[in-house]
Amino acid sequence: MRVRLFHWKAEEAAPVIAELEKAGFTVDYQEKLPSFKSIRDSKPDAFVVDLSRLPAHGREVAIALRGNKATCHAPIVFTDGDGKKLETVRRALPDAIYAPRGRLIPALRRARPLADPVRPAQMMERYAGRSAAQK
Repeated sequence: MRVRLFHWKAEEAAPVIAELEKAGFTVDYQEKLPSFKSIRDSKPDAFVVDLSRLPAHGREVAIALRGNKATCHAPIVFTDGDGKKLETVRRALPDAIYAPRGRLIPALRRARPLADPVRPAQMMERYAGRSAAQK
């Protein structure tokens, strides 16, 4: 199974990558945010989004993945993250899988493509109808 890992610090991503590869997964990772073209070209079976750093970035990446026709059906597995911030992500993407780091491998093994994924409003759509000052 090919997975795309989103993590914002390469040195912290390295043990996650090693753990995934040891379990038999092929891992695509870039410290900088990859383009959607590169994501489509690599055709991952699932996305792993680490929320331990920059959870708002992880949430927005996942929302963008769900908004893209080529990636919307792929399962998204979130790992780690803080309580209140994690709840914000859960409200936006209730059909994603949430697993602490120690349960990441079993979570990925049970991940399946989604027939009817939740497609939350994209970042700029959420601000429609607001004045420039409110934005």
